Amino acid sequence: MSFSSDEVNFLVFRYLQESGFMHSAYVFGIESHISQSNINGALVPPAALLTVLQKGLLYTEVEWTLGEDGEMARPIEGLSLIDAVMPEVKPPKVTVKTEPGKPAVDANSTGSGNANNANAKVEIKIEPGTGNAAGGAAGAGAAKGAGNTNAGNNTPTTGSNSSSNNNNGNNAGNENSEVDSSATSNANAALTGNNNGASGTAASATTAASGGGNADTAAANAVGGNKKAEPGNTNSTAGGSGANASSTDDAASSTSTNGNSSNASSVEQPSSGVTPALPAGASGDAGATTAGQAAVGAKASSGAAGNAATRAPNSVQTACPPASQSAVPSSTTTSVTGVAGGGGGGGIAGPSGSAAVEAMDIDQSIEIPESKARVLRGHESEVFICAWNPSRDLLASGSGDSTARIWDMSDANANSNQLVLRHCIQKGGAEVPSNKDVTSLDWNCDGSLLATGSYDGYARIWQTDGRLASTLGQHKGPIFALKWNKSGKYILSAGVDKTTIIWDASTGQCTQQFAFHSAPALDVDWQSNQSFASCSTDQRIHVCRLGMNEPIKTFRGHTNEVNAIKWCPQGQLLASCSDDMTLKIWSMNRDRCCHDLQAHSKEIYTIKWSPTGPGTNNPNTNLILASASFDSTVRLWDVERGSCIHTLTKHTEPVYSVAFSPDGKHLASGSFDKCVHIWSTQTGQLVHSYKGTGGIFEVCWNSKGTKVGASASDGSVFVLDLRKF
Repeated sequence: MSFSSDEVNFLVFRYLQESGFMHSAYVFGIESHISQSNINGALVPPAALLTVLQKGLLYTEVEWTLGEDGEMARPIEGLSLIDAVMPEVKPPKVTVKTEPGKPAVDANSTGSGNANNANAKVEIKIEPGTGNAAGGAAGAGAAKGAGNTNAGNNTPTTGSNSSSNNNNGNNAGNENSEVDSSATSNANAALTGNNNGASGTAASATTAASGGGNADTAAANAVGGNKKAEPGNTNSTAGGSGANASSTDDAASSTSTNGNSSNASSVEQPSSGVTPALPAGASGDAGATTAGQAAVGAKASSGAAGNAATRAPNSVQTACPPASQSAVPSSTTTSVTGVAGGGGGGGIAGPSGSAAVEAMDIDQSIEIPESKARVLRGHESEVFICAWNPSRDLLASGSGDSTARIWDMSDANANSNQLVLRHCIQKGGAEVPSNKDVTSLDWNCDGSLLATGSYDGYARIWQTDGRLASTLGQHKGPIFALKWNKSGKYILSAGVDKTTIIWDASTGQCTQQFAFHSAPALDVDWQSNQSFASCSTDQRIHVCRLGMNEPIKTFRGHTNEVNAIKWCPQGQLLASCSDDMTLKIWSMNRDRCCHDLQAHSKEIYTIKWSPTGPGTNNPNTNLILASASFDSTVRLWDVERGSCIHTLTKHTEPVYSVAFSPDGKHLASGSFDKCVHIWSTQTGQLVHSYKGTGGIFEVCWNSKGTKVGASASDGSVFVLDLRKF
């Protein structure tokens, strides 16, 4: 028996992905040349490394338990991986004396003879491919870095007695050398470290899960980029920046306030409902969790390879057709169970192959029934982004499988047909898949065109029938954000190359490139059809105008990278959120921020304004701002007073997305706890809730306010129909 370093590297790569250490996985994939290996990741079940380690540990327990004469010696109870690789820990083999005619007793035996042993420790074993070992750490986007993560809390365990604390084993060497099977024990044990180094050097960019890449892409992950996920650790501490951190460049104005005022309220609902378990046949899509996928909780039976191979109708081909045929219509099997396939996270797989679903800690009366949820399968990796067409019920999604997809969610289309938009690049005179994440997309104002941004450095414009209209190539490295202006004439993009670009949508040409940031640009937002704001890991916010060679305004005050910026509907106030845990409000009439809102206890990932106030379709409703944080809360703010109206506390993991309904009366939030919650913006109460199968990256409302779309880390996209609630 022998194995190669390529095989070891691939299993470590998959383990890092499945555990949520996406930044580490990406860098490791680059350095170990994962993309150049000939391993078919689709055939490798989830938690493969942990399964092999567990078998090795079990073998070691048996080896140490048996005496030299083959008789049962002192039983080993709760052997850890560290113990298994430390010979000095090995206990002496003491022969257990038994009465004549009676066999030696194994204290670890699960037979009926020990059924009454109250002191026996129960160890949960993982069936091959179940992936339950690290379900609690299922990740998706890139891990939060800059020392902001207490990685010591991220150690997945393979059983109730297992321990892998402080095991920082490294897989040294990327050569494809053959390793003798006698080294199996030590090699396996060395690969189970708790990834204490997973915090990285900075908050990382949305991962390019497929491996491979260039220096620019690696730099994107190192500095922060379009960050997508913190490894399932809810105990991380923001990197050296206290909740009341003040800027060295600019102090907060006297109007700033602490969000923890008497106006803040924590809304809790009684818990009672339990999501029903799936029927035995509902796990057929488990094979959809392929290489590059972040969900480790998926139930993959021994037939996982077969399931992966038979997913032909929705699989992404490796060859790229001509631009006129680049979108391949495909009928997608939809599910009203909402939990079939990948994900699953908690629960132990039943003997029949059914997947038990975690109980949802909410009132059953507000739980969205499965009949109102439509699950869309087709993506082969995590789905980072989704957005509704403003005119029709078309939902676009972008994924780590280097495709975007357009799903027809109209009531007349019960099959939810999808168009697959393959992102290809020129290589050797032919078009080949880019193998890079699609992490940003946006519809133009009338819904006739879709723009996408990719880690391959190109922006693309697509027609609603899936045809590629144009490719925009000027960025040198991954694109993190992409926005149409209101008129639909220009597209604005931000990239790791520290620049922002305004593109002419009709010609696909670069109209103007702005190089004012000193570090990667993370987000952009239009103020008008000619001016926009951009933010960066350099902690600065620039306001620029087409035709101007210098920023017309620069805002300084954040003490860590600025993750997102948004102009209010009136275009007068600019909101920004940062890893410094603050939310700031800026005005073009002031150099300092109007409000410095300090209430979140961890990094703030995104913000959204309500579609209310003067000049909107809801002029008589007050303008509010929502912020989503890695502290697992969402806060609603009265911007005029600078105070927190409601604190929404039902999520249990980092919150990555929030979206207001078109009338501003409801807010949808999506978290890595796999839940989409619908809240009343007036009362702060939880109105509806749904638990999917993977961590939620994005939520969005359709233009009518009747449906909520969501994209998840396990490759699923689902739509919640909120009519008749």
